[in-house]
Amino acid sequence: MGKNKNITKAALIFIGAAFFMSCGSNHTSEEIVKHNRLSDSLSVEVADSVKITYTDSAVLRAEIEAPEMKRFPDEENPRLEMPKGVKATFFNDISEVTSTLTARYAIHHEKEDRIEIRDSAVVLNKNDEEIRTDELIWDKKNRTVTSDKPVRVRIRDEKIIKAQGFESDEDFLNYKFTKVTGIVYLNETAEE
Repeated sequence: MGKNKNITKAALIFIGAAFFMSCGSNHTSEEIVKHNRLSDSLSVEVADSVKITYTDSAVLRAEIEAPEMKRFPDEENPRLEMPKGVKATFFNDISEVTSTLTARYAIHHEKEDRIEIRDSAVVLNKNDEEIRTDELIWDKKNRTVTSDKPVRVRIRDEKIIKAQGFESDEDFLNYKFTKVTGIVYLNETAEE
């Protein structure tokens, strides 16, 4: 009886294996590669406490820190997302800090080499000028930062400029506004 039990088991295993082999796909190797690429593009890589260093011709340009970074290796739109906030420090040619930036969200579009910084973006440059807006677009190729959103700039303790639209260099030292909507002088006395 033990012998019959083993033969029955072996027959069931053989039938099961034959069944699974017959259900196998008739896909070409190209289709399998395409499927694997799609699977890879749907995957997300997650890292905690990230620090990214950007250099240009071996010169430190920026350091970006984020509590969490997600990388989407999508072939069409590979990107890095920092959904829990970001802090960036920018440097000049001799590694001096020229400005700092914080925001609640950032995304780096890798193919375009463009970073979108959103939600409560605050920049402080070395001239003690504070720039606040809800969105900044950093074009790394052209080394410019722009926004078409409302912008508020506090220039030391002298004045506040409100504007619609903004364009600056990476250091946030040379900037211009698209349309100024108001200026408030902070040191005016009541008599003036």
